Amino acid sequence: MFKPIFRVSSLTLVVNILLSSMITPRAKAANPEAPNPPPKLDNRYQPLETLARGMFYLETMYVDEDKVKLNEMASNALRGIIEKLDPHTVLLPKKAFEQLTSDTQGKFGGVGIIVSQENSKLIVVSPIEDTPAFTAGVKSGDEIIAVDGKELKKIKNTDAVDFMRGEPGSILRLTVHREGVPEPIKFELTREIIKVKSVRGESLANGIQYAHISSFQENTGEELAKFLNSHKGSLKGMVLDLRDNPGGLLDQAVRVCDLFIDSGVIVSTVGRDRSRVEREFASKRGAFVGFPLVVLVNGGSASASEIVAGALQDHERAVIMGTTTFGKGSVQTLVSLPDGSGLKFTVARYYTPRDRSIQAKGITPDILVTARSRRERAQTPQTAGNRRRDNEEETRKESDLEGHITSNDLSDLAKESEIAAIVKKWPEPLRTDNQLVTAFTYLKSWSRFEQQRSNMNSDEKLPPKVILDSNETNSRTGSSPDGKDD
Repeated sequence: MFKPIFRVSSLTLVVNILLSSMITPRAKAANPEAPNPPPKLDNRYQPLETLARGMFYLETMYVDEDKVKLNEMASNALRGIIEKLDPHTVLLPKKAFEQLTSDTQGKFGGVGIIVSQENSKLIVVSPIEDTPAFTAGVKSGDEIIAVDGKELKKIKNTDAVDFMRGEPGSILRLTVHREGVPEPIKFELTREIIKVKSVRGESLANGIQYAHISSFQENTGEELAKFLNSHKGSLKGMVLDLRDNPGGLLDQAVRVCDLFIDSGVIVSTVGRDRSRVEREFASKRGAFVGFPLVVLVNGGSASASEIVAGALQDHERAVIMGTTTFGKGSVQTLVSLPDGSGLKFTVARYYTPRDRSIQAKGITPDILVTARSRRERAQTPQTAGNRRRDNEEETRKESDLEGHITSNDLSDLAKESEIAAIVKKWPEPLRTDNQLVTAFTYLKSWSRFEQQRSNMNSDEKLPPKVILDSNETNSRTGSSPDGKDD
């Protein structure tokens, strides 16, 4: 996905030529016989002449010399250009560039926290499992307010991320604010080499397997294929968990799709030349088909995760379950710059096999399941955070009607049936995961439906026909169409 591109030499040459001509105005003032200025540049480079002249005047004449270093001005100029573009196009300082490269390779030195910047706040997206942060109890949604005693108000968020990484064995002190907790929470963490295994698998029961992909790294496709092959003989169904997966390498997303789809388009990308469409196709070799698949997604599923969910949904290979995804439908590439920094910029938009754009829309699940069941929401005080997380609409509903019948989520029914005994054997936090319990219940029921279908003979075992015609219903019940008694 990352293709180094260098187009610096021509620009450097132009700027050098321009800067060499900048002494002309001052030379004229000191020496009326100074030579005429060089000929005008090609019209395409006129704006660069303006930029170069401005930088020259600032560098040589500005009152505070320390504030107008040429390298810093050049970086700030490029950063100013980037700020006018999309939010995924960024200039990465040398350290950040090196860290991003190590992230995609799956290892770095730190405490194991994935963070995002939201309204100038540094929020924990999720702690990486089996890392110092995870073990200490750092949770998704925590707001980092201080790093090693330094308040984030006084340092940039990008610097805060730099501070959190360091030599293995060194100490990092984090202070976080957690919703519902009045006082800040302090953690003392020991840095270590974070080797991020992107695929984690568990056997649920009845031949149903669970695989969670935390991000798409260099070996994600290989890791998932290895997990699937280890259960190839007994695989009856699978839950593929892409929740809170921010994306990663495009080629690995394609590789994961190729494991479950045996033909057709996986993803299409369109760059600045709209007439050129690049398509990635599935290959039949090595595809795992013939069993039901449920894919779990949520608002933290983005980019490469949405490519996988969209492809499996369009091919009708999987049931997508959870909540609507993030909606990042663009592809970025990463290039290195001469000073060691990096430039990550958007090069294309991607589309699902049915040519759907995900940008700012996301993938809508086939089955909407919130993170917490209805019963759990009823038993928990309704805070603003809970209401936002559950995405409940502030409208009058069935539950507001006096005398309404009670209801159970599918996962609630599961807990009251034989499935409860199976779920209790799962490790934490799987056993309390409402969306996963629901997905497992669907898969277990799926095999039962398939068995019933194969045993059916014509119509003799079909269930009684349900009549939904309002006129016939009204004649039997004596009710009017709007549900009110006559």
